[in-house]
Amino acid sequence: MNVTYLHDDDLDFLQHCSEEQLATITRLLTHNEKGKARLSSFLSHNELFKSMEGHPEQHRRNWQLIAGELQHYGGDSIANKLRGHGKLYRAILLDVSKRLKLKADKAMPTYEIEQYLLEHFLRNAWQKMDADHKQEFLQAVEAKVSELEELLPLLMKDRHLATGVAHLLSGQLTQILRTHAAVSVIGHGLLRGAGLGGPVGAALNGVKAVSGSAYRVTIPAVLQIACLRRMINNTQA
Repeated sequence: MNVTYLHDDDLDFLQHCSEEQLATITRLLTHNEKGKARLSSFLSHNELFKSMEGHPEQHRRNWQLIAGELQHYGGDSIANKLRGHGKLYRAILLDVSKRLKLKADKAMPTYEIEQYLLEHFLRNAWQKMDADHKQEFLQAVEAKVSELEELLPLLMKDRHLATGVAHLLSGQLTQILRTHAAVSVIGHGLLRGAGLGGPVGAALNGVKAVSGSAYRVTIPAVLQIACLRRMINNTQA
C-alpha cells in the first residue's frame, strides 16, 4: 500500500529525529495501546517500509512515510481518496485541540498552539490525579519539584516531557475519548460536502471528519509530535 506524504513544514523536523524517536511515534501510529496492529494502518503494509525491517535506519530513511501515515489518520478515508493524501499537521493539531477543549487562536504559530495544548493537557491530568498517581508521575519524569507551577516550565524544556505525556496517556486516553465521544460522532458539521454535487457530496456529508477510532491515534500522536519538536529544538539550540 502507498503512503502519500503531503509536504508539511510542521513535520519536516522529523528528518532530524533519532531512529529511536521515530520508532516510538511509528509504533503509536501502527499499533494500538494493547500492542495489536491497527487495521487502518497503511504504513504497516507499505512495501518499501517492510523491505527495510531490521535495518538500523529503517525509520529515519522513511520519515516521510511516517509523516504521511499521521496525515492519513487526520482525515477520513473517503476524503483522503479524493484528495490523494491526508490532512496537514496543523489542521490535525487544531482538531485535537478542539477535542481536548482548548480554544486555540488559529492565528498563533504551530509551536505556540502545541505549547498551550501540552500545558492544558498536563494541567487537566494533574488535577484529576490523586496523591499516589502524582507521585508515580513525578517519578516517571524524574522531577525534583512537586508543585505543578514549578514543574511545568521545567518539564517543557526537559527530555522527560515525552515520557511524562506517554505516562499520562496510558491511563487517561480511554477516558478522554469517552468524554468526547458524542462530539466525535457528530463530527465537524453536516456541510462538508456542500460544494460537491451527486453521490460524492452525499458521501462526504454522511461521514465524520475524524472518526472516534482515529482520535485514538491523533490525540497521542499530536502530543508526542509536540514533545519531539521541543526535544529537537533543544538539541539544535
